Formats: sequence, C-alpha cells, structure tokens
Amino acid sequence: MPSERSMKMLRILLLLILILPSPALAQGDICDADAMQRQQETLAGYLRLDFENDRDLALANLFRLGALYQAMALDCGYAPNAAEVNAMLEQVLDYASLDDLIAAQSVGDDVEAILLELEDLYGDPLTGQVLYNGLEPTLGGNPLGCAGCHENEAIAPLTAGTWTRINDSRLKLPQFADYSHRQFLVESILRPLDYITPDYAEVMPEFYGSQLTIQQLADLVAFLDSQDQLLAGE
Repeated sequence: MPSERSMKMLRILLLLILILPSPALAQGDICDADAMQRQQETLAGYLRLDFENDRDLALANLFRLGALYQAMALDCGYAPNAAEVNAMLEQVLDYASLDDLIAAQSVGDDVEAILLELEDLYGDPLTGQVLYNGLEPTLGGNPLGCAGCHENEAIAPLTAGTWTRINDSRLKLPQFADYSHRQFLVESILRPLDYITPDYAEVMPEFYGSQLTIQQLADLVAFLDSQDQLLAGE
C-alpha cells in the first residue's frame, strides 16, 4: 500500500493537472453507484472527444477527463497502488520541477488569502512545537530555525510569552489596532521585516512562505498562541 505521504502527493499532483473546473455534479452521496454513473456521464458529455474534427481539443479533453476521473476515484475511496503512485510522480516530474511542486504546496505571502484558508483549519500546537524546534522538516526537507533565535533573548524575542506580548503590547500599537492575534502572527512569520521589534536586528528570513504548507502554518500559529506565560516583571 502507498504511504500516507504518497497519497497526499498524489492529490497534489492531481491538482496540478486539474486545469479545468468540473461542472456542477449531483448532490447528496456522490459515491453511490447511481451518482457516480451520473458524474461520469456528465463529465464525458462536457468534455467531448472529437478527434476527427478537432484533434488538439480532443487531446486536451482526454487529459482533463483522466484527471477528473482519477480525482473522483480518490474521493470515493480508491487507493492507488505503489506502481500507480510512482507512475504519476514520474509523469508530473517530466513537466514540473521539484521546485514547482514545492511552490504549489507552499502558503506564499498573500496574508489576506491565507487568513481565509486558516479559518477552516485546526492548528495542532504539539505539531507546531515540533516544527518550531526543527524536529520535523518543512517543504523541501529543511527544518525551521525558529528556536535557534527565539530561545536567546539577545537575538530575538523569546518564545515564552509570545501570546502575552502580542496581546499586551503589539496589538496596542496604532498600526495594529485592527489586527487579530492570528494576523499578527501570520505576518510576523511570512513578512518579518514589515515590523521589527524595537532593540532587535533584522535577522529573521523572509522565505518561510515558500517552505510551509497551510497546515504547517496553522500548527505554528496554534503553538505560538499557546505561549501565554507572564512577561518578566509581571
């Protein structure tokens, strides 16, 4: 059986080639026999294969139908075997580099769009802590270096008390009056040079948006939101 990681990669690869949105399909249980038959017929009718009159369009529709059928099979419980997963990986890597695949999975730096995505995700603070401490790799296989700086107050604000500092200090600044904790944290991670904490140098890199998935970002935010220790002197 393919690993969970392989299955996740397969879904990502399918998204890369799924360049045509599917038409409206039957509502309800889309995986019962009748619904699947209707979906198949709808897709086949929508993406016609007229090789005699328009070979280029027919080839494009054939490609798109394959992607749509694969997505439908996955959604309804089909588990590709290892050979099928490997074939898909090899096929896509013929047309997209590893950097392209990583970029397709990364969150980027569009904070407004990212905040909307985060609304539908549960962030796991324990997983976030593992990522933060560099014990789990990000996209591309590299660990984060957060703890290396944020456990040394001479370099960066300490991890402990992150939530408290944001609540008691950062969000009281005029430029952050309309910010939520989540927005402040997301911008701090993805656009760290937009706001530099007084008395600290510009040392945090700006490439984390290309290294993190949306789920990894959600986990990191959840971990940092759990850091509600009292500040020194309180």
